[in-house]
Amino acid sequence: METAELRQLLLTFSVALPRLLLALTTLPLLRRQVLPGLTRNAVVFTLAVSVLPVAATGLPAAPHSTAWLLGILLKEAFIGLVIGYVTSVLFWAVEAIGFFIDNQRGATMASSLNPLTEEQTSPLGILLSQVMAVLFFSGGGFLVYLGGIYQSYRLWPVASFYPRISLDAAVYFLNQLDVLMYLAVFLAGPVIVAMFLVEFGMGLIGRFSPQLNVFFLAMPVKSALANWLLVAYIAMLVYFFSAEFQRLSTLLPRLRGLLE
Repeated sequence: METAELRQLLLTFSVALPRLLLALTTLPLLRRQVLPGLTRNAVVFTLAVSVLPVAATGLPAAPHSTAWLLGILLKEAFIGLVIGYVTSVLFWAVEAIGFFIDNQRGATMASSLNPLTEEQTSPLGILLSQVMAVLFFSGGGFLVYLGGIYQSYRLWPVASFYPRISLDAAVYFLNQLDVLMYLAVFLAGPVIVAMFLVEFGMGLIGRFSPQLNVFFLAMPVKSALANWLLVAYIAMLVYFFSAEFQRLSTLLPRLRGLLE
């Protein structure tokens, strides 16, 4: 291989890598706490080889200037960060569901470090996060997500300075926080309501039998009820998030309408 061809290959690889790297490492499943740096970089480099032909389209033989190259790298990193951020909302919602339920049943005192996010969360939050991680990889969600990243190189070529950020795009990204809270409250709602009814009933018992320590009795009863409901309810959560993972294929058309 000639020196010029090698230089062009290295340039293409360098400008194509940030988008894929940020899109993958933003996900809680592929952070350095889960995959060591060397292993993660090897995976990303291997996946980046597939986009080299598309990334090379329209790319000059040499950078116009250092500022041009820096602008392209920042733009690529931004696109990868946007794709990863919008997708990560689903995983943050799963963890929030578990934390919300554990907070209601009084189990947050058993909080520990979640290996996927390296943050303190409740036992149920860790469990649901790991269940969804398995579902994401075994249910084809990762392939759909990876395919979307590959398609983004066709929609937003590496050599162009698109996309342009509009006010609607900023509103959409902020609305993802609303989506996060909506999913957490809506999906945890049935279990939360059931535990509230138990607590309400315990309050009535304590009203008529003051000698009973209803606070001490309510915690195991609420925990037992929550665990019993989750045995049946987790199947619905798996079905819901399986459908959401498959809907990741519609992520790019949505973003394309906002980032033009």
